[in-house]
Formats: sequence, structure tokens, C-alpha cells
Amino acid sequence: MKTGLLIGEILTLVIGVLSILAGLAYVAFRRGQAVSMAAVGSAIGALVVGIGWLVVRSEEVVTVSPDALSWVTAAAYLSLAAFLIVALEACVVGELMIARQGRHMPDALRAMIAAAGIVVAGLIILRLVLDINVVALVALPTVATAVIGVALKDTLARFFAGLALGKMIKVGDWISTLDKEGCVTHIGMEHVTLATREHDYVILPNDNVIQAGIVNYSRPTRTHSCWIDVDAAYRVPPTQVIPVLVEAAMAVEGVAATPPPGALVSDFKESGIQYRLIFSIEDYARHARIESQVRAYVWNAFHRQGIEIPFPQRVVHRDPFLASPSESESSNEQLAGRLGAIELFSCLSFEQLAQLAGNSTVQKYLQGERIVRQGDEGEDLYVILDGRAEVSLQHEGLKKQVGTLEPGQYFGEMSLLTGERRLASVAALTDLEVLAVGHKAIKKVLQEDKTLVEKIGAIMARRLSVTQAAQDELSREYANRGLAPQQKSIVERIQNYLWGRVKR
Repeated sequence: MKTGLLIGEILTLVIGVLSILAGLAYVAFRRGQAVSMAAVGSAIGALVVGIGWLVVRSEEVVTVSPDALSWVTAAAYLSLAAFLIVALEACVVGELMIARQGRHMPDALRAMIAAAGIVVAGLIILRLVLDINVVALVALPTVATAVIGVALKDTLARFFAGLALGKMIKVGDWISTLDKEGCVTHIGMEHVTLATREHDYVILPNDNVIQAGIVNYSRPTRTHSCWIDVDAAYRVPPTQVIPVLVEAAMAVEGVAATPPPGALVSDFKESGIQYRLIFSIEDYARHARIESQVRAYVWNAFHRQGIEIPFPQRVVHRDPFLASPSESESSNEQLAGRLGAIELFSCLSFEQLAQLAGNSTVQKYLQGERIVRQGDEGEDLYVILDGRAEVSLQHEGLKKQVGTLEPGQYFGEMSLLTGERRLASVAALTDLEVLAVGHKAIKKVLQEDKTLVEKIGAIMARRLSVTQAAQDELSREYANRGLAPQQKSIVERIQNYLWGRVKR
């Protein structure tokens, strides 16, 4: 054989092996992994043994006996077969079954499949190339396999249980089994490894897990339903408590919007009505923290709405206003000063502001809670004492943020003075503290001095006109031109709301 032909055969072998190896590397890279060492090792073995076989067969460099050439030929075929079997296993099992179909197969089982394929290929090569009777070679391993199977009965049971577990759970799933709860970090041939909330590893035998049963919190979907039980006083009707519970849950980060939270009356207890608040989460690893946040938001919402959470202990309440009148007066003066600083109440005297502040309440909202909703009825005005709020408008399912309110700013004056529905939605961007001025409080002040209606109406007209001009992208001239009719209209609406329709 000529040297040129030998070089051509060697190049063909090298190009073929390296092309297959490059294809495996591309498939692995697409999955974000590195090519397996088995594929690299088998490729190197196929190249070394294959090139040696080509050299020996050519007799250009060295001459060997026919028997030695047969053994070298068998070794070359076996090395090439091993490389092709490893490549085929990586494509069929690794890419098609595991990566694309999401099936689980332990690494040890994959190695056994490849090894079985290599053994079968070796037996065929021995029979065809070396003319060796493979029946005698198969009989002895068969007997040995039976003996080993009896000795390793428990190990084999765990092995096949591991195969079944691969269909039920995946790495990354949160499960509960054998009184243990954790995230699956590894599914081996004999054991399942869980990472608990305490950052510990728990290793459980596969067969025991199968027998005990599994609760998988991550399948068929990541959505998991949670609930908490809350008691409320009998004096508050359920129709008032249930919307407060639902609104509080919706404001908590981590609570899924679909399906939406819901609440129901679950029991009538000795000291109060028990409610069950049901909500969904998508990250089970955080369920304890999310439930804690929901409880905190419910408490805050109950406290703001004056809904009592009853308890059986006998409690002696001390009225803070009677116990420390000086502190109450000081706080009332501060609130009066905050009211006087806003434009809407700039025309009120300090005594009127103090009267208004005394009949108002300080409310607190947590981040994400909604204060008012567009289109809802309401009769309170809110002055921001601390924190920031977001103003948004909704139209046919679309939501748009139109502004941010800072301390000292206010909203809700139209509902306060005219009883109109909310024009926009306002939600807390941060933890928020507001002063809620109710309709009854402002009505009492305006009844004592009805001239204030004209002054407040003028202020509201300017504020509403400028807002409408900005929303409609009109010029300030348009806002000033519409000021007089706006003022007249607002004054009439305030008078009609407070004292009934005025006959002219």
C-alpha cells in the first residue's frame, strides 16, 4: 500500500471522528453544558487504535503476524464501535429523551446502557473477526449475574425505584415525603437528596420514598394554594370583612394574581367569626414568608378599618386621650398645621382646621396596598403625611401611571365634597401614612361658615381645570378660559350634596 493512500485513510479517520465529536460539542453547548469526558476519551481511543491499525495493516512501517493483525483489527473495530455507541447515547438519551422530552435517567444507568452496547458490539466483533465462540463467554456471566442479583436485591430495588422516581419528581421540585420537606437536589441510583429550609441535606432511600408516597408542590404547575385563618369581632359584618381580607392579600408581593385571592366564613367561634383567606403562590420555597406577609397586611388593614381581632383574655383599656390630653392636643395642632399647608384648606382659620383635624383619622398603608380604586364610591379626602403614592388611570383593561404623590399632597377632594366616584386609583408605593378627612367632618365646618364653599369651589376649579388641561394636552389658556363655569358648576354640586338641591 502506498504511503499516500495510508495518509489519506488516516486523514479520513481523523476528520470523521473529529466531526462527530464536534457535533456532540455543539449539542452540549446549546444546552449550556460541556461535552462528556466519555465522548472525548472514546474519541481519543478510536483515533489512536484506528491509526495504529491502519499503519499495521499497510505494512509500510511495521510487519506483524496474521494473528496479531487480527487482534489489532478487532481492537480498532471495538474502539470505533465504542465511540459511535457513546455518541449515539448522547444524542438519543441525553438530547432527545432528557433535554427535549424532560425525562429523568440517572447517569449510572446511562453508563450501563453504553457499556451494554459496547459489550454486545465486542461479542459480535469477536465472533466475526477472531472467530471466537461467544456462547461460552456469555454462559459464565449469566450465572454470575444471577448470584449477584440475589446478593444485591435491596440495591436493585432502590435502582428501579430511582427509575420510577424520575417520572414523578425532578431536580428543583419542592416535595414532602417521609415527614421531610425540601427541594430535590439529586436523584441517584439509590437515594434522593433534599435540601431543607434549614439549609441541611436529607438523603432518603429510593424504595422507602416510593413506598411512603410523595407530595410534589411543584407539579403539575408551580402554582400552590395557601390559606390562613383570621378571627374578627361579631360586631363587624362579614360583607365588610371579606373585601378587606381579599384586598390585603392582593397587595402582598408573591401572591399570584391568577387565581385571585378569596375569603369565606369558616366558623362561628366563642369570641368571634373565623374567616379563611385563600390565595395562591408560585414560589413554594417562600410560602412561609409570604404567609407571614399576608398576616401582617391583614392586621394592618384590620387596624386601619377598625376591625377588631378578638382574644379571650380580659383586657383593661386605657383611653390615651383621657390619660394624656396634652399629647392629644399637641397631635391635633400638628395635624391642623398639615391641613392648613395644603391649598384646598388654605382659606380655613386655625380653629376650623383644628376642628377638621379632630374629626379626621390617621391611617397607615403598607407598600402595594390600594387606598382608592377608580370608579368606587367614597367620601374621604386623603392628605399624605409620610411616604409616596402612585396615581393611575384605567381604561378598557389598560393601566397607565399618571403621577406620584409626595408628603403634603392630597387626593380625593371631589369625592369628599361632591360625593362623586373616584376619578383615579391610588396605591402605596412605599409604606404610607395618610390623614383621612371624612365627609361628615368637612360638612360640619362648612355648615358653620357657608361662605367657605365659594372659596373652596374656586380652588377646586383651578385644580380640576389644570388637571383636565394636562390630560387632554390642552394649553393653559384653555384652562383659564374654562375656570369660571367650572367654579360655578363645582359650587352648585357641593351645595346640592351638602344641603340638597338649591331652588333658584
